Amino acid sequence: MTKTEKELYGKIARLGCSLCRHLGYGETPCEIHHIRRFGGKRKNAEVIGLCPEHHRGNTGVHGLGRKGFEISYGIDEQTLLLQTMELLKL
Repeated sequence: MTKTEKELYGKIARLGCSLCRHLGYGETPCEIHHIRRFGGKRKNAEVIGLCPEHHRGNTGVHGLGRKGFEISYGIDEQTLLLQTMELLKL
């Protein structure tokens, strides 16, 4: 991981869970979630912050799968990424 990536991940982590924020729960501690597309590798993936439940829990993106996550919450990873980048002014 480069110094720039480490700094970006730190900024994203300080924002808290992207989905909790979207749902109006405020800032909650988060983990870094890599958004993989088209079989892409983790090191090339864009990232968002997700709390443990929304990341790897039964009601999270890994528990529900991408489609189930989008159906359950009415928002997809890409939109959460765009919201995160907007908050960071990137």
